[in-house]
Amino acid sequence: MSAPAKARLGSKRNVMLLGLAGAVLALATSTRTWINVQPEVGSVKIPLIEVAGSDAATAVAALAVVALAGSLAAMIAGKAARWIIAAILLLVGGGIVASAVAVLADPVLAAATKVGEATGLNTSGGAYEVTFWPWAAALAGALLAANAVLLAVAGRHWAGSRKYARDAAATSAGPAAAAQDGQIDEISGWDSLSRGDDPTG
Repeated sequence: MSAPAKARLGSKRNVMLLGLAGAVLALATSTRTWINVQPEVGSVKIPLIEVAGSDAATAVAALAVVALAGSLAAMIAGKAARWIIAAILLLVGGGIVASAVAVLADPVLAAATKVGEATGLNTSGGAYEVTFWPWAAALAGALLAANAVLLAVAGRHWAGSRKYARDAAATSAGPAAAAQDGQIDEISGWDSLSRGDDPTG
């Protein structure tokens, strides 16, 4: 990949869009049905139970919100703060992937709470069908992890926020300007005294 292409890939805009895409996708999957369950409780016919991502993997939605906030904050953060945000996004992405994999590995356990609420029984009998959405959540987590690495690598070359740069410059210039003004006032005061005027009057 050429240097200009790498620069475009690691631009603030692209990094932010990748982070937002992963966070929004993860958040969207948490509202979808992850597991369809047809319980078997003796001869009693129980309707199909749909287990949403928010019930099967409760951490996904919260982690997605953290990723959303972190992706936006990285755009105005300084270099040190970007490293911290990248580490957080890496953990968030890994957490989402782990949550999705846990559901795929054991859908019975993931659906146990919802099935218990619907049937009133702690039963694991029945047919469990895992939908596409846990896979989509795992993809979203992988995107966030990749975005964290890209942020850590590309963020080193980003310029700081202009607003904060102006504020920092104004803050650093303040004492010097005040000292300069004080020196001018002191000279003016001596000139006034030499003319017989009272500079405090």
